[in-house]
Amino acid sequence: MFLRKFIFVLIILIVLPAFAPVVDLRASDTLETIQQKVTQYLNRAGARSAGWGIRITDPEDNKVLVEVNPDNAFLPASVMKMVVTAAAVEKLGPDFRYRTGVYANGTVDGNGVLGGDIILVGRGDPNLVDSYGDLGQPSALRNLAEKIKETGIREITGDVVGDDSYFAPSGGGRGAVFAAERGTLYGAPVTALSINNNVINVTARAPKSAEAVTVEIEPRTSHFRVRNLAVVGDGDATQTLSIQLLRTSNTLVVSGTLPVSKSVTRTIVLNKPAETAAAIFKEELERRGIKVKGKARAIHYGGVQAEVKESWILLTEHKSLPLIRGLEIINKRSQNLHAEMLLRTLGAELHNFGSNEAGIAAVKAFLVKAGIDTENIRLYDGCGLSRENFLTPRFQTALLEFLIRRPYFDLFLNTLAVSGTDGTLRSRLSSDSVKGSIHAKTGSLNGVVTLSGYIATQSQKNLVFSIFANRVAATETVRKTMDEICSLFVTLY
Repeated sequence: MFLRKFIFVLIILIVLPAFAPVVDLRASDTLETIQQKVTQYLNRAGARSAGWGIRITDPEDNKVLVEVNPDNAFLPASVMKMVVTAAAVEKLGPDFRYRTGVYANGTVDGNGVLGGDIILVGRGDPNLVDSYGDLGQPSALRNLAEKIKETGIREITGDVVGDDSYFAPSGGGRGAVFAAERGTLYGAPVTALSINNNVINVTARAPKSAEAVTVEIEPRTSHFRVRNLAVVGDGDATQTLSIQLLRTSNTLVVSGTLPVSKSVTRTIVLNKPAETAAAIFKEELERRGIKVKGKARAIHYGGVQAEVKESWILLTEHKSLPLIRGLEIINKRSQNLHAEMLLRTLGAELHNFGSNEAGIAAVKAFLVKAGIDTENIRLYDGCGLSRENFLTPRFQTALLEFLIRRPYFDLFLNTLAVSGTDGTLRSRLSSDSVKGSIHAKTGSLNGVVTLSGYIATQSQKNLVFSIFANRVAATETVRKTMDEICSLFVTLY
């Protein structure tokens, strides 16, 4: 009897451990080490004075790895673009295409004469001119002009009209808070008919063999008159060159001194993008032998009744590349104007009103349907420039976790900047151990540094993270701290 009991107990001692839960003490210790290092980083000089919000999760294991003030509201800066682009890819679809149409408000006779105006109707495409060369497509205006030639039109008796009425007038969405940004690249006006990111590039040169400064405009157009008052200085002259676009006209005033053999390029924000687009389109038509008797002009929201537009005849249209390609420019390059145009496109497509407010309503509706808690957030614009935007780390990681479950996730992931590779992360997180392991959106305003996205660890884990820092005094230290936190998880977790 004793021997039988002994054997039974021995079997239990041998077999049961095989069925006991396994505790990975090494993994637990590693996470504890990472958490301790994160605490140390946040307490270093230059970082501890900032207000931090951090949430890093492992969605597969439904595990929170690091949390610091996860429910506090923070200025997100350009991380806001992730919210808008996520709403767009969900509600419009990755294959959505912008349609820019060319219409006639008259008929074409047997001699190819259009008796009326030709109207270029913008519907929110930010890439009619591939300004960055990322999309590998020629100018849409050139293609449209070529297509008009192919219809047999040889003369237009009326005007070339740019119609940007697809969007309501901008101004309410970004508000007076951006008054200081106007006149800079960040303050380009938001219009449904956009050309060259609604800016022109003006280059002034002082050649060795010339006595006068030369001026070039890109895109090339005669729409702008140049009043060149600049002079060439000797090699020791102080550069005082000034380039201004008079807001009441199409006149560029170039003045001051430019030392010999020097050149200067300035980016000038357009005050009338639709008129400029119409003027460039008119020139493209004329280059193809189409005579235009009228002028270039524009119509805006409320300028033409809907029943009048219904009588217009569609001559041709340009369809953009799929939306997902355009989102690369927004998220990788952090392009503000494109994000604002996308927000208003959401309003126009989903609520039949291309305004900032309608776009925000569309984004909120998407978030509610996705089951993401929006109680502690505030959305004010599409690009993140506004200091009225507030997000929480918990909200942001919930959004990123939602996207992982969507069929378009891999497409969306590829729109984000990649560590040490491209976009705004090209020169960050570039060591061999972390290069290519992080897909994220960066953000930066005065006193604000943010980073949010996905981490692929060396142990094949895929993590979600959101790191916000507000009240930042030492920007580089804070940015370095964020990078070090991400690197910890890539290499150790």
